[in-house]
Amino acid sequence: MFYIVTGGTAYAMDHSTDIMYGMTCFDDNTVDVDDCFEINYDSMDDEEREYVAHVAYHLQQIAKLTEEHREVFVK
Repeated sequence: MFYIVTGGTAYAMDHSTDIMYGMTCFDDNTVDVDDCFEINYDSMDDEEREYVAHVAYHLQQIAKLTEEHREVFVK
């Protein structure tokens, strides 16, 4: 699982469904998976939605790079 940490929250994405999740992040950058919650876009203002969309974009790019990396070393 990939996650991006910002402002005490770790953001992750289920790449099979593109659902975003948030988790509490500790000072050592580990996450509390028991405190995982689905991101509710309806409760966010436009600025927050734009920020989370930006994070989602980077998570998708990380996943693509990882897949490309695996293909290079498998061949």
